[in-house]
Amino acid sequence: MRYPETDAQAVVYHANFLVYCDVARVEYFRQMAGPDPGAGREVWARRHNFDIVLVNANCDFRASARFDDLLTVSMHLDRIGTSSFTLAYRISRGDTLVCEARTVHVTIDRQSREKRPLPDELKQALTAFEAALEAAS
Repeated sequence: MRYPETDAQAVVYHANFLVYCDVARVEYFRQMAGPDPGAGREVWARRHNFDIVLVNANCDFRASARFDDLLTVSMHLDRIGTSSFTLAYRISRGDTLVCEARTVHVTIDRQSREKRPLPDELKQALTAFEAALEAAS
């Protein structure tokens, strides 16, 4: 943990945990796309005329993290719905669970900004990537 991410007590400021989740989410989609950038989330979004928006985020804090701690963020696809998906995160310091978080993302039409179903191609890619991650562990 970097010093600017802490509060006056040198404890990681709570809102930063969602930043760490966001970094993990971006990396997740980058890994899912693989060497072909045409397979990434943004390309699907443009091809299918949708955007993905964050509609809910929550954190359950289990322990504090302090300046100079090394944290590990792990995440996985928790649920796929008709127009949304949920990602689950675990942020740990060694064997100590520091934070559990969940984010819910909804697909919306780019023009109308109304909710729309997740494209089957995206659902399949998310499911296949999760299966590959599980097989690798």
